[in-house]
Amino acid sequence: MNINKLNQGLNDSTQKTNSGPSGSQATPEPTKGDGVNPSQGASAADQVKLSASGRSIQQIEADIKSLPEVNDATIERIRNAIAEGEFKVDYQRLAGKMLQFDDQLN
Repeated sequence: MNINKLNQGLNDSTQKTNSGPSGSQATPEPTKGDGVNPSQGASAADQVKLSASGRSIQQIEADIKSLPEVNDATIERIRNAIAEGEFKVDYQRLAGKMLQFDDQLN
């Protein structure tokens, strides 16, 4: 399986090249003899850098959290109105919303 396309957005400092016998990448775990105490918190030298994709995903998650909750009662009312042929479409409003959406994409 070629994973090079998945790693194109990562810079050299975030890619690990340690491969085990199965070809998977692994990060060594601290052991008792290496002088690292796993119970200690992250040191000042520890850093996390997000790629552009990671920042984009964080922004999308924040946008989703800001959306209003889905109102199941309203959905059911609209679904019933459509099924009974009583749902009326406001074509002017729909066209305006489509144009507004198109403007946001450009």
